[in-house]
Amino acid sequence: MNGSSDVVHLSSVTCEDVELLYKEKERHLHEKIDATRDAYFGFIFPINRSDLSAVSEAFELDYKVAQLIYKKSKNFSTFKVPGRKFGQLTNHIYGASVLALRGKSLDTGLESVSDRSINELVAVNEDVILEVAGVRASWFGRIFFPAQAFSNAISVFGGNVSPEALYALAKDYGYASAAGSRNTIRGDFGIALWLTLLARAP
Repeated sequence: MNGSSDVVHLSSVTCEDVELLYKEKERHLHEKIDATRDAYFGFIFPINRSDLSAVSEAFELDYKVAQLIYKKSKNFSTFKVPGRKFGQLTNHIYGASVLALRGKSLDTGLESVSDRSINELVAVNEDVILEVAGVRASWFGRIFFPAQAFSNAISVFGGNVSPEALYALAKDYGYASAAGSRNTIRGDFGIALWLTLLARAP
């Protein structure tokens, strides 16, 4: 796999890169996945095979590479039904893996993402974000999360975007609602935004 200083496009990632990732960065991945779960206030979001294929296609990840991530994650994942041998792929695993496969640091890979840059990053990747949001709508289109959750999840990987900036952005796209004094973002958009930043942010 490419060194951490060599950022690559996901279309260039190979199956060998995936094999190496889960062998060499297993502990660090688990740390970040656990931190992401905590960032989302304990919520875990599974990804089935068909959604994985659709999201990976949006990110231009090779089909065989995406399927290998799915296969590897079943052994890698600690999210499983008690008594069963294999775990499940989650957004947390997929997002962290995608960032690492690009050659980005799991600690600082989103350091370019801030209140000042977020609007431009979303504008550049709008088509991908909305495509992924559409894929995840059947799961998360009726669930609204605190804007703070997505701010937390971005910060796990070194970004720094305020809940207020994220809420304003989601509002512009029609994916925000206020619950009393609490600002919330519809799950499909928030998750699509987070995943796209991991897949595309410079």
